[in-house]
Amino acid sequence: MRKTFFCLFFISLFVGFTFHSVFAADSKAPTSMVTIGEGDELLEPEVELKIGDKAPDFSLPNLSTDEMEHLKNFIGKPIVLFFIQSACYSCLQEAKAMQEIKVKYGDKINVIAVGVDLLGKPMLVSWAAHNNINYPVLLDPIFSVPEKYGFSFTPSSVIIDKDGLISFIHAGFRPADINLIENKIKDLLGS
Repeated sequence: MRKTFFCLFFISLFVGFTFHSVFAADSKAPTSMVTIGEGDELLEPEVELKIGDKAPDFSLPNLSTDEMEHLKNFIGKPIVLFFIQSACYSCLQEAKAMQEIKVKYGDKINVIAVGVDLLGKPMLVSWAAHNNINYPVLLDPIFSVPEKYGFSFTPSSVIIDKDGLISFIHAGFRPADINLIENKIKDLLGS
């Protein structure tokens, strides 16, 4: 009986490991990222932006004021624009890192989060309040802006220079990535 139990235990471990390995390797999203949209269907980006391209303009409602915010109103300073979902842990890490960047550089830069949250405005409002977000969080429930910027996953980010041109594109977020973002900000500020 004991021998049968151990045999079954090791077989189930092997099957479980094999099942996980096969399906994890087949996953479309990197493990630190969450697919934008519903189910397994990937968002189909409209474009593939490159460094030096003009940043696509957009208008979205601000979560805290319900007023429409336009990207063109932020041009004139470097802009860190990134895409988040409340259920994405890497998004939370990036959002907190962006808070520190915003505090450090103050009015020299603009930081804007675009929430593409399937759970809707109430969830994002709660998420932003709970995490003391100190920069605009805009709501994009139909994923229009990620399509314009060519992103299918969160977190994803771009840095736009003072003239409205893309100067940095990054998908995913790990804590060390903040150094890449900060170095690009320093470059753009000339410091």
